Amino acid sequence: MAGYPCIESVEKEKAVHHQADHELANKGKQRRHFFRASIAFLGVSVLHASGATTPKETGLSFEGLLKDKPGFQPRRPAPLPVKEIPDFLSSQQLRGHYKVYRDVFEELLTAEQALRVASRDAAHAEAYAVLRERQVRAANAVLLHELYFRNLAVHPVEPPRFVLANISEHMGTMATWREDFRAGARVAGEWVTLVYDPYDDRWHNLPLADSNAGVMIGTNPLVVCDVAEHAWSHDYGDRESYIERFLEHVDWTTVAKRYRAVDRH
Repeated sequence: MAGYPCIESVEKEKAVHHQADHELANKGKQRRHFFRASIAFLGVSVLHASGATTPKETGLSFEGLLKDKPGFQPRRPAPLPVKEIPDFLSSQQLRGHYKVYRDVFEELLTAEQALRVASRDAAHAEAYAVLRERQVRAANAVLLHELYFRNLAVHPVEPPRFVLANISEHMGTMATWREDFRAGARVAGEWVTLVYDPYDDRWHNLPLADSNAGVMIGTNPLVVCDVAEHAWSHDYGDRESYIERFLEHVDWTTVAKRYRAVDRH
């Protein structure tokens, strides 16, 4: 019938999405297996000979910028804030993305468990360096995912005057900020962020090559967008379309709270 897709095309599209979801799940399983195996090997190879106590890797859940929030700080996975966002992200897209977050959370816990028994002596420096690098990458990925999920708005949110005033001061106009953010999103490997740098007291849009690169030391994330394929490929055919919809679903109330928490004035 004119105006309606044929049954064959609908079923074909469903099969494509199912296959993509299946491949993503398999990649996650393979990644977790490899990570646990390699961490186990490293942990065994760098076990403390002296039994000396190592520094704690986690903070207290009632202190810091993330106090009273599940997730990164208390090292307990945070729940997905929303199951779907109509006209932006489907439940299948968010569910698949959340699985990626849980995978990297497990990698963080595994790395830190190995670090608790890792030798700090010179003879095991190479293995220790691998553990630290994996810890940092996983920690950044966990934190960025949590910041991303929490700054998604189910319905469009108007930026408070407080935010608009700072956008004007640091970025020019909202249109200027959006265009610069889009430019960062096009070239970013995995993430694009709006950050506050307390050292120069400015806001900056920064593309991140991966979870361990591209960030100015000491900056505080205000807006975080995941641009890796796992964040959008189920619902969108290209990154540009996804970014346009993301810009319509930034929770500016959350952004304002983040800045108030770190503003030095």
